[in-house]
Amino acid sequence: MNQDNPYFSISYEALKSSPLFSKVSDETLLEILQNCEPFTWKKKDTISYELTKKYCFFIVKGRVKMIQVDPNSGRSVAPFLLSKGDIFDIFCLLDGKEHSAFYVAVDDVITIAMPISKAREFIEKHPEFNQEFLPYLGKMMRQLEEFGYSLVFYDTTTRLANLILKHACADKDNKTKVKLLNNLSHESLAEMIGTVRSVITTQLKKLKEEEIILHQKGEIIIKNLEKLLKKLSHPNCKK
Repeated sequence: MNQDNPYFSISYEALKSSPLFSKVSDETLLEILQNCEPFTWKKKDTISYELTKKYCFFIVKGRVKMIQVDPNSGRSVAPFLLSKGDIFDIFCLLDGKEHSAFYVAVDDVITIAMPISKAREFIEKHPEFNQEFLPYLGKMMRQLEEFGYSLVFYDTTTRLANLILKHACADKDNKTKVKLLNNLSHESLAEMIGTVRSVITTQLKKLKEEEIILHQKGEIIIKNLEKLLKKLSHPNCKK
């Protein structure tokens, strides 16, 4: 991708602001972009597995969820919700082997993609990148571990409370919002905690009735943080 490309400027700024590339020079960022090409998807598009086998993607704008589907029941789970600054498919980048996951655009998505072979060369050539990449990789592996643990040991109330708290952040008005989860369908939220849409609908309704959250126009705001934290203290129980 050269500097005349309409996606060059937004991609450069996304790389420059990403913690993953904080130790990388501007010269190296330009080198990365020269070896990348932009890919875009519309909301709800499925990202071809053939592409994720060939390219390593960096998200410039929008959200992408990683989905795994049980071929027998048709039920799906989403261990990862990725957003600006995230990389996928890390598994193919690491070992090049096939796996059962695929990716779906949650919003209109802009990415830049580098061939996996080039990405591996870059990692070897720029050890300073590993200072941030290895902790990032560790965070993703830990998230996957926690996802599996919660499915086995926690009930849906606890899993939903944990999901909301995990993504909570205070905004400029000192309201505790959960922006990464904004405008997600109940089905997507269900996939993120390993349940079904009807259960999520019921659980969100209960949290609203208990005045723990506000959930309106797709936005989740934590109204009573103390009460929400108490949901995590329930005895471990799978329901």
